[in-house]
Amino acid sequence: MSGKGDLTKNKIMKAAVKLIFQKGIEATSISDIVKEAGVAKGSVFFHFPDKQTLVSEALKQYENKFFIFLEQSLTGNTPGERLINFFENVSKTHKERNYTGGCIFGNTALEMADKNEIFTGIVSNVFKKWVKNLEEVIQEAVKTGEIRKDIKPGVLAATIVAALEGGIMLARLEKCGDPLEKSMCAFVKMLDIKTQSRKEETCLNY
Repeated sequence: MSGKGDLTKNKIMKAAVKLIFQKGIEATSISDIVKEAGVAKGSVFFHFPDKQTLVSEALKQYENKFFIFLEQSLTGNTPGERLINFFENVSKTHKERNYTGGCIFGNTALEMADKNEIFTGIVSNVFKKWVKNLEEVIQEAVKTGEIRKDIKPGVLAATIVAALEGGIMLARLEKCGDPLEKSMCAFVKMLDIKTQSRKEETCLNY
């Protein structure tokens, strides 16, 4: 594919993601995507045979971005610091968006769980990989003695993802960060993370 073709395809997928965040999959039409991307309808169908293929590829592209974000967020001198930094980056990201849009994967799960196995399969895979990544960091933190060891790391990781999604949804609903901050402070206390950070100091007030 030519460089120009790649640019057009990426522009279409970027427009699709933006509209899916705003309106959801079903409410987003090909015509909406054409208008947002500023391309001809023929360009869309040149790259994508149908809407399902376009949405699937857009979700997969966003999945790649999400796991880059996750990798960059899970950094720090110790496993405990890596978890704290991840929580802070999630909070910062949604604050910068003014708590609009929520999580595209959580949104898709709610909208499509009983309707489209292809979309929900993509989302299910995202959540499984996300839980696995967190589980690995938690396992390391258990070994260093930074967090509690009486709950299985896989259970903690799955609980974090589930609660984060709930916090993100409520923050979107209320257009403020309080629900998300409360969720993350609950993690800090539940995990009993033993690091010195501003997040821990903040969570003393919850």
